[in-house]
Amino acid sequence: MSTADVTLESPRDIVVPMTRTRVIGGILIGLGVFIVGVFGIGVVGSAHSSLTFNPENLTGTVPWHLGMLTLNTRLSDIIMGLVVCAFGVEVVTRLPRRGVMFRFSLGAVLFFLTLIIWVARTPGPSIVGFIDVTPILVRTAAIATVLILGSLSGVMCERAGVVNIAIEGQFIAGAFIGSILASTTSSFWLAAVGGIAAGGLIGLALAFFALRYQSDQIIVGVVLVTILTGLSSYLNLQVLTPYPQYNLGNIAPQVAIPFFAKIPIIGPVFFNENGFFYAMVILVIVVSVALFRTRWGLRVRAVGEHPKAAASVGISVVRVRYRSVVMGGAIAGLGGVAFMAVQGQFQPGSTSGWGYIALAAMIFGRWRPSGAVAACVLFGLCLYLSSNLQTYGIPISTEILGMFPYIITIVVVAGLIGRVRAPAADGIPYARD
Repeated sequence: MSTADVTLESPRDIVVPMTRTRVIGGILIGLGVFIVGVFGIGVVGSAHSSLTFNPENLTGTVPWHLGMLTLNTRLSDIIMGLVVCAFGVEVVTRLPRRGVMFRFSLGAVLFFLTLIIWVARTPGPSIVGFIDVTPILVRTAAIATVLILGSLSGVMCERAGVVNIAIEGQFIAGAFIGSILASTTSSFWLAAVGGIAAGGLIGLALAFFALRYQSDQIIVGVVLVTILTGLSSYLNLQVLTPYPQYNLGNIAPQVAIPFFAKIPIIGPVFFNENGFFYAMVILVIVVSVALFRTRWGLRVRAVGEHPKAAASVGISVVRVRYRSVVMGGAIAGLGGVAFMAVQGQFQPGSTSGWGYIALAAMIFGRWRPSGAVAACVLFGLCLYLSSNLQTYGIPISTEILGMFPYIITIVVVAGLIGRVRAPAADGIPYARD
């Protein structure tokens, strides 16, 4: 018997039950009706929204100019609300077995687009008469980069059967070490190496206690996060505050791809980013191919689904799990450096629970890199809007938008919009016979 004989459930084989498909359709219909009623009919007919597409930082590669777009607020939001309703009706009537979650995510994106158009309307409550769309997309991409790296870490660990609650701690360690190295060496390459090493060491600690002593993985992860939170605060007070030269707040330089960086809207978002964004794209491809297209990935998924069956064909379950958890920790450590490279100076608590949001995105994405990417983009947009929409003077609580990633994760985990099945041996200690 070989490793090829171990049968695993492919991500493409995961379907949503019909009863829950109807629930998704109902949610989309309700969302569309809300958009039509509140964001469309609820505004005066003469209201218009102005959108511009100019990135804030014009010191680098300037994209080709794209003029201001002025839309009738009511008509635009009603049309997009009807599109969301159409998605819901199509789901309820056809009961598709594939692509249901994609329709749900697309409906959520359209909701945020209508929200932006509603915010930018004149006359309206906003103190600003227009919204620049490109900076929103650029900053969302920066947030999503960190979340995606954290989600990839979770995928690597949990596909091998180890729950990684310590992503938040690995973010903190990567940001702290990365800030010191970037400030003292002016090299983000060295900062990235340091963050990877720090995250890998925390992953090694998690693997050691979870595999060597078979400790409860969730408790170990929470303890690691607590220790790193307190330690980073202490070191910030004792080291970074009296010696500010170790925490200068360097921002990673952008690397523009010729020609493509000048394309309006998508150019600044995808082709004029820092090196961490491009590294994230490469890692998504590498992890996806490695987990689902290679013998190594088959072994990782085998020990996460049925470790005893994997051991029976000669796979070292403990060794595979050690490697996966350490590599996952290293990816999360890189995510911490990416966070620091955009935010600047390290500050205690600056990650603001992003590690847990990354874990939520992994669950929403059903333990698949591609699904996690879609969830991270959606959650990244939520985080950006929750932090910045109130600057426009609109009557929307930022806490409501900030709650969205957690609410949607609870809905997914509860099974209201589809079956969520973690790897069968995820979080279960493996004992050798």
